[in-house]
Amino acid sequence: MFIDIYTHIFPGEFYAQMSKAAPKLENIGKRMQSVTAIHDLDERFRQMDPFGDYRQVISLPNPPLEEITDPATGTELARIANDSMAELVRKHPDRFPGFVAALAMHDMDSAMVELHRAMKDLGAVGVQIFTNINGKPLDLPEFQPLFDAMAEYDLPIWMHPARSAAMPDYATEERSRYEMWWCFGWPYETSLAMTRLVFSGLFDR
Repeated sequence: MFIDIYTHIFPGEFYAQMSKAAPKLENIGKRMQSVTAIHDLDERFRQMDPFGDYRQVISLPNPPLEEITDPATGTELARIANDSMAELVRKHPDRFPGFVAALAMHDMDSAMVELHRAMKDLGAVGVQIFTNINGKPLDLPEFQPLFDAMAEYDLPIWMHPARSAAMPDYATEERSRYEMWWCFGWPYETSLAMTRLVFSGLFDR
């Protein structure tokens, strides 16, 4: 058996609601539509079949909910995403042995409510956060409750790069070019976030 623990999906209801809530995401929409298996379950299964006993732990892709919505909308979209992914796991346990909870990190109190719901009620196998929260580093004290909770649950945290073409490579430019934000930016963003967490003493605590 092969289990891929880092695969993304836009569950149907979430995809529809996100498109309504954040219509400005035209470029993301076009990119995701070109990756059919990320939102078309039949196509996903067709691509999985040649690999035999192959399963996927599913999570949401970019963008972070806190970057594209207001707090109330983000919280609702996180609920929809987690409910939808949990339903996929229930319906297709031979395909999806688990899902990684999504959070809207505008407000830590609301995020923690959804975190506990996803863990206790829905059976999430972990939680996904992004490498920065609307430009804030993860080692800030305000995010400590999430790390504390996951240590108590003894479950992993998935970290996804949060960097887009809107972050220019040079101060004189308005946008990143040639996909540099992705092919070089994502490894840098992830390395920076992890290094900050280490040097902040979070893992020692």
